[in-house]
Amino acid sequence: MITFNRLLSVDSAKAAKATGYGYLNGIHYMAPHNEAGAGNLCSHASPQCILHCLGKYSGQASMVADLENGTNSVRESRKAKARMFMSERQTYLRHLEKQIARLVAKAAREDLTPCVRLNGSTDIAFERMRLGTSRQTLLERFLDVQFVDYTKVSSRFKNIPANLSLTFSRSETNESECLELLAQGHNVAVIFGKGLPETWHGYTVINGDLHDLRHKDPKGVVVGLSPKGHKAKRDTSGFVLFDYSACTGWLAAPSLLRLAA
Repeated sequence: MITFNRLLSVDSAKAAKATGYGYLNGIHYMAPHNEAGAGNLCSHASPQCILHCLGKYSGQASMVADLENGTNSVRESRKAKARMFMSERQTYLRHLEKQIARLVAKAAREDLTPCVRLNGSTDIAFERMRLGTSRQTLLERFLDVQFVDYTKVSSRFKNIPANLSLTFSRSETNESECLELLAQGHNVAVIFGKGLPETWHGYTVINGDLHDLRHKDPKGVVVGLSPKGHKAKRDTSGFVLFDYSACTGWLAAPSLLRLAA
């Protein structure tokens, strides 16, 4: 049974920035990893990704007296959604379909372009999940809607739908995958703790905090992000980069290294 009316947030700090660029950005949040006790919704999350997850430790979800064990309506709602997604998948997807249609209609009324991020705090390949007898995915049902996503699952970069923009997320354990995907022309998000460098491993760094509309980014760049939440700002694990001077400048450029070799 559906116990919540809204699945897409359009008023979070990330979503709100999009209106300045002419977009209505709807972001879908569920409890991350196995926070809901219903299964793992972030299959490739690193240990530090789990410990610093924005779905728990930033924004309204972090407004609790006990950051680790406390709860509030936002955390409980995200857990309820995660449990329903895992136990009543088709019902949940159909409800999400209706929510996307509602967002599209709202965007039209407000003369904005709809943009949907289905993983605000999870890492699920929605582009591979089919609905009922139609066997279509949500992205196929809304071919005119732009979808964006961050992911740590490199296999999602194979056969990406035309209306999905994927950005790979760096963690303390997947830097080699980051460099492989950058070399293939994909984009990688990196959290920098002391401001944005001009380059990282020879690739141009852009400011990813200006908006969440990742489809507007040029290809083959590093999307630089600042640490969000109290835990990330104090990180010393390598999940957030604080010492990255060795990774900047032309000496790290893969093309130049190949020529030198």
